[in-house]
Amino acid sequence: MRALGIERLDTVIGNSMGGMSALALLLRHPGIARRHVNISGSARSLPFSIAIRSLQREAIRLDPNWNEGRYDEARYPENGMRMARKLGVITYRSAMEWDGRFGRVKFEAECREDDPFGPEFEVERYLEGHARRFVRQFDPNSYLYLSRSMDWFDAADYAPGTARGDGGDEDAKVIAALSTVPLEQALAIGVHTDILFPLQQQEQIAEGFRKGGTDSRFLPLPSPQGHDAFLVDLARFGPAVREFLEH
Repeated sequence: MRALGIERLDTVIGNSMGGMSALALLLRHPGIARRHVNISGSARSLPFSIAIRSLQREAIRLDPNWNEGRYDEARYPENGMRMARKLGVITYRSAMEWDGRFGRVKFEAECREDDPFGPEFEVERYLEGHARRFVRQFDPNSYLYLSRSMDWFDAADYAPGTARGDGGDEDAKVIAALSTVPLEQALAIGVHTDILFPLQQQEQIAEGFRKGGTDSRFLPLPSPQGHDAFLVDLARFGPAVREFLEH
């Protein structure tokens, strides 16, 4: 921005981990933007999200082909990446959507006697297909670092007079940190079915900005599609973002 001679942005928008990146930008560079839209994001990771990501990282690191990060095309940790991706996809959607989309439908192939625990249900086949499309399209070490960075990010670290890990009310520190960001308007959007970045986290973001005097709004949406809703439920998210940008 500075190299291009841009002094200030009108609006910074971030979804999911991008919401964390947007908050980091706003906290590290006060006044860099007039407005902010945070979509299914959070100011810090909750224990459930950290636990899921720890299992994803473990799946990759336990694959012998990961080899402490020294893999190559010939020896790529494909099984670890497949498992990590499956775990992620399960949390990106909601139980409501899994039920409505797949139910207990089985695909036609019969279970083989030599593989009685292989895929049998449509939801299993969907996850396997999704995982196989992902492997070799994403670098495993990059996956590990991005995953860990989400665990580490904590807006409370930017609270006035705060040092990392010094105790106290962490939620209050998050609010205090966000209240220091000079914004004119902010919008935090989330969905009821998101188990990875639940609604209370977007509500906290809106509250923090509001404490600092920002015209800040929290918008919960009733989408059944969980955390991934912002990628697919455009009929709900599109108008909300459009209205904010136009006004």
